[in-house]
Amino acid sequence: MFVETAMRYIFSRPSIWTGDICYLIAGIYFLLGGAYVMREHGHVNMNVIYDRFSLRTRAIVDLFTASLFFLFCYAILWYGLSIALRSLIIQETTPPPASLPLYPTKIALPVGVFLLGIQGLTKFIVDFITAISGKKYEY
Repeated sequence: MFVETAMRYIFSRPSIWTGDICYLIAGIYFLLGGAYVMREHGHVNMNVIYDRFSLRTRAIVDLFTASLFFLFCYAILWYGLSIALRSLIIQETTPPPASLPLYPTKIALPVGVFLLGIQGLTKFIVDFITAISGKKYEY
């Protein structure tokens, strides 16, 4: 990205492909990073309300909202698999003149959602243990 910025604004010679490849790589990072962010407790909560609950109550609320999370993951996984498979079969690329392969980014969608779902399952189990025991369990 630095080289592209320099080429564009200093030398007035932008390349054809670097902008596209930056978008594709950033997309893969975002798609595959969701599970890691969940593991590190980096997703947004309604902390104004959520932090007022006891540890056990927070775990119970998380167990109930997990059903929406798993429904979301299932829908995106199902839809993402069909998009990724179609893109792979036709060897989809970006528009010319760059014509970079687009299917690796589209394959990252179901892979990322699958990893997010596995991390969500881990969180669900931890919340279940916390709801029963009332003690914080780290994973």
